[in-house]
Amino acid sequence: MMNEKIEALGLLLGGYFHQDWPDEFDSDVTALKAIVESETIDQIRAGVAEIDSLLAETPSEIELRDILITKVGCYFEPESQGISYEQWLKKVRGVFAQE
Repeated sequence: MMNEKIEALGLLLGGYFHQDWPDEFDSDVTALKAIVESETIDQIRAGVAEIDSLLAETPSEIELRDILITKVGCYFEPESQGISYEQWLKKVRGVFAQE
């Protein structure tokens, strides 16, 4: 997956966590709620599947950061909450999986 385009996550995370996302949302939780309220269930499920595939490859934190920024277009920095990219993706997956 690391060499593939990550389309669902690009739409979901890249579309909402763009470079100016803090101007639109007060937190990542607010942005994630907006995603699940606005996007289709099929798109959310595709995002869950892509997160599962990505995490199954057990990439390093550096690789995850690179994938999220360069391939997904997601500019949220989990370090701002004292957590890793892997932990944040698991959090995102949990929010998405509730749908």
